[in-house]
Amino acid sequence: MSKKNKNIGITNPDELNKHLQYTSITTWIVLGAVILSLAGLFTWSFIYKIQEKITGKASISSGAVTLTIEESQKPRLAVGQKVYIADKVGEIESIDDGNPVVSLFDLEDGSNYTYTIVVKEMRPIDFLIK
Repeated sequence: MSKKNKNIGITNPDELNKHLQYTSITTWIVLGAVILSLAGLFTWSFIYKIQEKITGKASISSGAVTLTIEESQKPRLAVGQKVYIADKVGEIESIDDGNPVVSLFDLEDGSNYTYTIVVKEMRPIDFLIK
């Protein structure tokens, strides 16, 4: 019984085209779009910040800020958290009897203000790292 020896190598330069495969431009466009999307998602996961917030009503009288905070939210407060009132930013300086003492805001006296306290801030990549 004789075995035929099949040569799978290229012995002639004319056979080169037979062994090369053509990749269409569409394949390269799709590959580029996937790579660009993954790079964008990766960059976004480092830059974007997810914030947990507490909101409520604030009143200002003679520079003193009074925040109306639900009892269930008071344990989430901490010194140094940012407080936003009418496009101004302050922070919690201390907490007295569960009520925050906020740094002074340069705003007119009144009770029509809404506050936002950023309780927690995370980046999407932190979900993978931790």
